[in-house]
Amino acid sequence: MTSHSPQTVAAAIDIGSNSIKMTIGRANGAGGIDQVDWASEVVRLGLGLDRTGVLDEERIETAIATLTRFAAQAREQGATRVVAVATEATRAAANGATFLDRARRETGIDVRVVDGQAEAELTFRGLAAETDLTGSVVVADIGGGSTELIAARDGVMTSARSLALGSGRLTERFVVSDPPRPDELAACEAESSAAIRATRPLGQSTGTADRLIVVGGTGEFMARLLPDEQHIELQGVCLVLAKLATLSAAELADEIEIPQARARVLPAGVAIVAAIASWLHPNRIEISRSGIRTGLLLEALYGDGVSPGHRSEEITGAAEKQPRKDGVAAKTQPDASDGSFRETMRALIGERWRTVLAAIPIALVGVDIEGVHDVRVASRRLRAAMDVAAPAFPGKWYRPLHRTAKEITGALGEVRDRDVLLDALLAERSAAPTAERPGIDRLIERIERERAAAREEMERYLHQLLDGSLPSELERRFGTTDAATNGSGTPTGNAL
Repeated sequence: MTSHSPQTVAAAIDIGSNSIKMTIGRANGAGGIDQVDWASEVVRLGLGLDRTGVLDEERIETAIATLTRFAAQAREQGATRVVAVATEATRAAANGATFLDRARRETGIDVRVVDGQAEAELTFRGLAAETDLTGSVVVADIGGGSTELIAARDGVMTSARSLALGSGRLTERFVVSDPPRPDELAACEAESSAAIRATRPLGQSTGTADRLIVVGGTGEFMARLLPDEQHIELQGVCLVLAKLATLSAAELADEIEIPQARARVLPAGVAIVAAIASWLHPNRIEISRSGIRTGLLLEALYGDGVSPGHRSEEITGAAEKQPRKDGVAAKTQPDASDGSFRETMRALIGERWRTVLAAIPIALVGVDIEGVHDVRVASRRLRAAMDVAAPAFPGKWYRPLHRTAKEITGALGEVRDRDVLLDALLAERSAAPTAERPGIDRLIERIERERAAAREEMERYLHQLLDGSLPSELERRFGTTDAATNGSGTPTGNAL
């Protein structure tokens, strides 16, 4: 693992079939990334690829100009390193290597083509650094030329598959009209459903995932058309799809403030979401930023290996069958024998455990609903550090502490979800007609009962942790005593 100062800045570029995107970030010294700047350009590099088998020369010119501009922006922001990956369009095109050679010569950016496995791992690593992945989760990263599906349980990636389904690809095949006709969108959804049924990706069956997380532009732009992006169900996705059949690309671009070229392919992307949700029937659907650029920045600024907790047991799919064009070496793991790495991570983990322990008393008091949220955020950051550091410590005592960090996140989830829902219901009630308020009141009463039961269970669990051996074990292993605890690591009366 490479050690960098907190001031190190790098830029990560994702060259997709629809867009080229860049995130410039700084290592924050705590295992995370602070965003400095970003840029995005709709290039449609994959336009016409299925028909011709090659990248269009005009699209290549636009891509080179975009990369040149991004490289200059990165230098202006102090980036000392620019890393870039190209995905489905470049890896599938007969002239993909020619495009990359030209990009290296004219922009100075050394772009590597990633296959389905590497793309999934980078996406998951970046997502896990910013998102609670407790429970059974399926991540859908819908691009212009392919869709990566990733299954995970309690923050560990268990399988992934790349499908030849993309918003640009399906638009070219099925969508002629503007606005798209309902039968054209139905064809996109049917094609997606057929591909999912034919491959049975991830070994998942209907109803086996708690959450479907849609990442990237498709999810972000779809959410702008939903009344409440915190509570998304299949019915909501279908309503968005129906609305998209009434809007031209120009009207859609104006309504959600995106480029018209991107608006043109969004309906097909939402049709893919609908097909995935219909297959999976998750308890809820969530939207998150794409993790691939965060994963690239973590790789560039903290180390070249995918976090050891984010393993993949089964990586298969159409994109994986493409040969590796870049000769990238196999991923590396942190050197467990590196004493400096071990001591650095011991200090970082100790600091993050202290943050969790200091936040728990506020969550237990319950006056501020953000107290629960703060513990969950702190525990997710703790888990990310412990994932990376796992090879450096003896599993006999480290694994139980690692597992406890994950359990804390999950224990507070039921309360936090109901806090957010109650807040939304109360806001909705204040704006609702008088006739609708009794129904909303009944729903609020039910959610309040559920919250009370969940909070009772949460309090029992957290008190059990604080009164048990955990504080003293953390003090012994990581030196976690601070002002919020006494010498044994137990919270003081003042802290409570």
